[in-house]
Amino acid sequence: MSVMEEVKKCDEGESDRASSNEVASHHANGPDGPWLSGVSTVSIKAASWNIAAINNNPFEYWITNPDPAYNELMKGVQDFIENPECDLVIHSIFTDKMFAELQDEMQSQDISGLAELEQFWIDDYRQRMAIRGFLKDKTIGMKRLSSMPDRITNTINLHDGGRYTRPTAINSYNRGSLDSVDAWWVLWKEFMFHTSVEVSAGGRAPKGPELVCRLISSIPRSKYPAITLEEQAISIPLQILCLAILDAIFVHMLNVVQPRWEDVRRELCDALITNKAPSVCAIIARSYADMDVVFLQEAAA
Repeated sequence: MSVMEEVKKCDEGESDRASSNEVASHHANGPDGPWLSGVSTVSIKAASWNIAAINNNPFEYWITNPDPAYNELMKGVQDFIENPECDLVIHSIFTDKMFAELQDEMQSQDISGLAELEQFWIDDYRQRMAIRGFLKDKTIGMKRLSSMPDRITNTINLHDGGRYTRPTAINSYNRGSLDSVDAWWVLWKEFMFHTSVEVSAGGRAPKGPELVCRLISSIPRSKYPAITLEEQAISIPLQILCLAILDAIFVHMLNVVQPRWEDVRRELCDALITNKAPSVCAIIARSYADMDVVFLQEAAA
C-alpha cells in the first residue's frame, strides 16, 4: 500500500482500527482454576498504523494521484523500462569521461583498489545495458552494490537535527536542478567528495564532520555471500561506481520520459516526505482522538 493511500485510508477511518477492543482481564483458566478473578473488564479503543516514515523515495509506490502529469510520468517510466528500444549501453549514459573523473575524485581521497575498479569498468559495467543489464540484474541487489550506499547517503540525518540529501531522483533533493545527466554529475561529485557532514549518532557523541564518501564501508562476503572475493576487496569504490551508475540511469530515464518530472517529484515530496510528520499528526488528532492507544510502525526516530 502506498503512503498516500495509507494516509487517505486512515483519514477515512479505514485503518487497522480496533474499535471498542476489549482487553479484558477475564477469568482465564489455569491448571489451578481461575486467575485474576475479581478484576473488572476494561474496554480499550486502539488503532494501528504503519506510516513508513523511513522511506524517502517519492517514486517507490505508484500512488493514487489526481494530477495527470504524475500518471503520465509513471506510465512513461513503465513503458521505458519494458521497451527494449529505450535501453542503452551504460557508457552512453555514464560516460568514460565521467568514470575517469570519478577515479580522480576517489584517488584524491586515497580510496584504494582503483586499478582493479577500472578493469571492472572496462570488462563489465561500461558494456552492460542500463535496464536489463543493471537495473534488472538481481545479483547487484544480492551483492548490495547500489542499495547499500544508497541507504547510507540517500538522506543523511545530521547531528544538528537537519538533513542532507544526495543529488538523485529517488529522494527529496532540492538544492539544484537534475534536468540533465551533465547537471546532475556536477552536483553529485560535489556532494560525494566535497561535502562534509556530521551524522546523527542517535544520542551518542558524534564522530565529527566526515566527507560523504567516507561514510561508505566495505561489504563483507561473510554477510553477503553473493559478492565475490575480488568484489569484496574493492567494495568501497565499486559501491560508489554502482551508485553513480544507478543515479545516472534514473536521471537520464526521467528526463527522456518527461522533462517536468522534477515538478511532479516536488509535489510528491511536499505531500509524502517534507510535510509528512505534521500530516500524520493532524490525521491522528482529527480522526483518532477517541483512541486510547495508537500503535505506530516504522515511525522514524
